[in-house]
Amino acid sequence: MAWPALAAAQTSPRSASGAYDAKDWKTCARLYGEQAERTPPVRGAAYDAACCLALAGDVEGAFARLQRTPSEQLPEALADDPDLAALHGDPRWQALLVRYRADNEASATNLDTALLEELTRRVDRDQEVRNRSFQGPQGELAIQEAMAVDRDNTAWLKRYLEEHGWPPHAKVGRKGSQGFWLLAQHADADPRFQEQVLEMLGDAVARGEASGVHLAYLSDRVRLAQGRPQRYGTQFERVDGTLRPRPIEDADTVDARRAALGMETLDEYAARMEDAYAADSQD
Repeated sequence: MAWPALAAAQTSPRSASGAYDAKDWKTCARLYGEQAERTPPVRGAAYDAACCLALAGDVEGAFARLQRTPSEQLPEALADDPDLAALHGDPRWQALLVRYRADNEASATNLDTALLEELTRRVDRDQEVRNRSFQGPQGELAIQEAMAVDRDNTAWLKRYLEEHGWPPHAKVGRKGSQGFWLLAQHADADPRFQEQVLEMLGDAVARGEASGVHLAYLSDRVRLAQGRPQRYGTQFERVDGTLRPRPIEDADTVDARRAALGMETLDEYAARMEDAYAADSQD
């Protein structure tokens, strides 16, 4: 299957996130709502649909979405999310927060706080140097600094996983699991280690202890490093000023593979990247 290039110029957003950025709340709610109704649903779509419904003034629709969404799929900043401000005066809002906090407290009983503090420090450093590497005249120095941070994080991650294996949600939570994945995703200087992590992550996903979306991204990254086509279409490249997905194995069935892991379709993902690319081009 041939996928079209993503052009920088366009008349209106094609993606749910693009509609959000354009403040087209009804379109945003509809597109995220469609993703949330799939089996399995696209992870995060229900909450995003609720935010767009609230922004559109549909308080009933927003509460209906939120009340059906498990607490573990709601963000830490739920109480302070300005997108949901229209709900704050409704008694159901406080009931929702009580349920969310109680569920979070129950799931946090066995968290390894020392491990999470170290992981958070490393993830924050990873993001800090990466953000700097794209800014200003110090970009090249920041790139070198990012490489040094990656080496240090990879060495730490390797030591931890060799001793303990992939951490369960009960130990680090879903946010912590995402942090472990992020460090593995940035361990490009050690491709053999990334391959080992991919196998470990696949086992964790099968046990329900890691995100299938994270598995897709790391799988594609490892396969491309091996000179093989990706399987989930997560990796794009810029060709002559446009964005295209890098080669995909069995492209005709890529959406089935993505759906099985709770991902949006490739066309939806491409539209999201197109909208983001167009917005960056206008800045």
